[in-house]
Amino acid sequence: MAKKADFTSEEWQLLLSVPQVASLYLALASPSGPLGLAQEMIASTKGIVEALKASSGNELIDAVAADMREKVEKREKLEPPLKPGNDLAKMKDQCLQACREAAALLSQKAPADAERYKQWVYQSAQNSANAAKEGGVFGIGGERVSEAETAALKEIAVALDIPSLSGA
Repeated sequence: MAKKADFTSEEWQLLLSVPQVASLYLALASPSGPLGLAQEMIASTKGIVEALKASSGNELIDAVAADMREKVEKREKLEPPLKPGNDLAKMKDQCLQACREAAALLSQKAPADAERYKQWVYQSAQNSANAAKEGGVFGIGGERVSEAETAALKEIAVALDIPSLSGA
């Protein structure tokens, strides 16, 4: 089972940030307005917080969660592996690239933990997709997961090298 010591500092930062990066990709794929975006990011964080509270039974996820908990307690910011910029297409590409890099890293250094970790990241993004209705007026009507979000979930699954679980 993989531990923090098995990864370089840069690799560990990637693993810490990928759940948020995947959720960000989903939000960028189908902007839901300010309220929807807030709901989606809160939902993403909720899955991470749940991992912080209880053991997942997976050493790697538990180690990532413990490190996140420590950063939250120290009020340190998690630095996503994204280069700042205003180009939406480039940000989306960077999000998927981070997912691909994490998947490759896990396959190489932590094959026993890779599948469970990647599913956890995917679930974080799926929670974001389910958080806010798309379309409709003032929350009436609309759909829970838009076509753009469904497509984004499939792209995240491909980047993570896992089967798409979309039924979001």
